Amino acid sequence: MTTTPARALLQRLGRFLDGFSACFSRRPQREAASRYLDGLLNDSERKSMQAMHGRLSDPGQYQALQHFITDSPWDAERVWTQLRAAVPVRAGILAIDDTGFPKQGTDSVGVQRQYCGALGKVGNCQVAVSSALIADDRTWPLAFDLYVPTSWTDDADRRALVGLPDTVVFREKWKIALAQVRAILKAGFTITAVVVDADYGRNAAFREGLERLGLAYGVAIRGDLVFTVADVDGGPLSAADLAASAPTDAWQTVTWGADPAQPIAARFCALRVRPVEGRGDRWLLCERSPAEVHKYYLLHLPPTATLHDLVTLARSRWPIEQQYRELKSDLGLDHFEGRTYRGWTHHVVLTAVAFTFLQIERGRRGLDTPRPTLPVVRGWVREIFGLLYVIHNRRLLGMLDSFRRNAPLRR
Repeated sequence: MTTTPARALLQRLGRFLDGFSACFSRRPQREAASRYLDGLLNDSERKSMQAMHGRLSDPGQYQALQHFITDSPWDAERVWTQLRAAVPVRAGILAIDDTGFPKQGTDSVGVQRQYCGALGKVGNCQVAVSSALIADDRTWPLAFDLYVPTSWTDDADRRALVGLPDTVVFREKWKIALAQVRAILKAGFTITAVVVDADYGRNAAFREGLERLGLAYGVAIRGDLVFTVADVDGGPLSAADLAASAPTDAWQTVTWGADPAQPIAARFCALRVRPVEGRGDRWLLCERSPAEVHKYYLLHLPPTATLHDLVTLARSRWPIEQQYRELKSDLGLDHFEGRTYRGWTHHVVLTAVAFTFLQIERGRRGLDTPRPTLPVVRGWVREIFGLLYVIHNRRLLGMLDSFRRNAPLRR
């Protein structure tokens, strides 16, 4: 990258960070915030505080950074509010999912033996509920909340150990998810549909909550969910039974996928059904892959929806998995080694801030130009921080100084 593009990128970074100045009341907080973002964007494999320590020449900087993440009383939710305002895309599909953070010990807030997607099995981990907007071939993290089990919320000693606020009480994951949806709607986003996996999709109360908010959805379900079907004799039937009894000519091959050169294909059939636990008719979409793996989806879409419409929505959740991989492998989402609730929330929201800026930069190229991967964009930004912290170019440093001093940037 030449000097001129580097300077332009630095100016954009400065303007982006300038929007967060009001979230940090004191200049040392703003300095620590930009330094922590530097740590998240660096090329080291680990983004923990200990790894950042090795890159700081002044031991006092490390102590200030540690205080900023674990003890400083800045409000992570206020940063989330500003981050939602900074997202340039205001409409899209909302994907809700869990992500796990494997842990060795038992003292990190929220940790217990539970299912962990990162491990693919039950293990010792923390779990977060997250919501991300899918639009324009990119994902935008809009909410992350730690799931805190009753083994923590009902134990006064453990609460004190990790500084769990009195406002944090036990909530089931689906209730956390609905609260995130309400916050995202309040922030002015248009949610065209909600997509979730079967752990949420099987929950009738969650589906009803989305319906009360006037939202369409495409949720994965398990084959044992029971429905009634018009013009079908007998009592309620499971999704698996309905798929098995569907005539051969009801199944059609549908292709989808973001890469036209490598389309994905499977056979689908769709039925109008009424869930036994629920109100109103919905679409049941049954999928049969070439390997004879069966999947099922329940969709709240108009009766006029086409099979292609149903498949497109049902299979649109995959980008959030890519987001998790990038947040973890490129930005260290799961590298936080602290134990406190405040430290966890601080680390996660700053990781989302860094990711959002990189996503904005990814989208700056035209639609006909291949968009750079996240590591490529991160390399560009790393060059910026190299100019700031290695070369100590005062002129360039001044472009970020308004964020640190909370002064408006010159446009």
